[in-house]
Amino acid sequence: MNEQELLDAVGRLPKSLEPPRDLWPGISTRINARLWRRWYWVPLAAAAALALVLIGRSIKPTAWDVTALAGRPLIGTKRLSASGRLRVGDWLQTDDSSRALVAVGRIGQVEVQPDTRVQLVVARANEHRLALARGTIAAKVDAVPRLFFVDTPAGTAIDLGCAYTLATDSLGKGLLHVTGGEVEFQTRQRSARVPLGALVQIRPPLGPGTPYVEDAPAPFVRALIAFDFEKGRARAMRTTLALARPQDALSLWHLLQRVAPPLRGVVYDRLAALVPPPPGVTRGGAIALHSRDLEGYWTKIHSIHFRRMVLRGVREINPRTGLAR
Repeated sequence: MNEQELLDAVGRLPKSLEPPRDLWPGISTRINARLWRRWYWVPLAAAAALALVLIGRSIKPTAWDVTALAGRPLIGTKRLSASGRLRVGDWLQTDDSSRALVAVGRIGQVEVQPDTRVQLVVARANEHRLALARGTIAAKVDAVPRLFFVDTPAGTAIDLGCAYTLATDSLGKGLLHVTGGEVEFQTRQRSARVPLGALVQIRPPLGPGTPYVEDAPAPFVRALIAFDFEKGRARAMRTTLALARPQDALSLWHLLQRVAPPLRGVVYDRLAALVPPPPGVTRGGAIALHSRDLEGYWTKIHSIHFRRMVLRGVREINPRTGLAR
């Protein structure tokens, strides 16, 4: 190509160059993305700081409020004149003329009766635990089940949403009386379900005996205690079965699980004669202690018992069926 041809080719080139499309939206997107990556952590950090503040406000100190109701109870070695704080590890002690009221976090309260020694063991949102060394307490809790516990020398009372009185001596011999809801008293060896209007004797090392209703005849209660804690269990069992009423079905339900396997059929037949089993519960399954059969039977027994307690003095309830007479 000579010089003239080169000049002619240059003259044919366009005077300006335009992109085939608008590139700015893409450029703007890239710029904004980089800025977002640089600054997105700012609101996250602010939210995290706010969460920490809220959590900090919601965490309660490991101490419960205590109010003197009578006399001057002791918290540790200090006399309580009006009110104070019971911290984890502290012991609260009353003499024969003093009483105290302990706030169980925000879920309830415990009245500490005279001549009682109790310790705050755990004070967390998911566990509230006292240790009753000796004496008597009256607890009232409004919370989900298994949130409040009281340890004794003979076992642990587990709140299932209830009110109850618990008494024990320093050796662990005592009595649990449920006045609202239900309590489970448990040791490694055994457990007992104690509903509203029922009681259970507690003894170390076995823990809970067989629960019984408030109006159970004295001979029936003595037979249960003999079966649970004394010699002559076979004779005591026969006496218990002979004296049992439909109202005592909750006792026989526990007894079924505590007798020797060859005797379970005898207990089951007596229980079924007093309160017929609900549909789905079989004799074989109950004697084999299958959970489905035991729980099904307990649901019916508990329902009848609850109706009797709630409507006591208002309507007469058939203790065999749970229906109003």
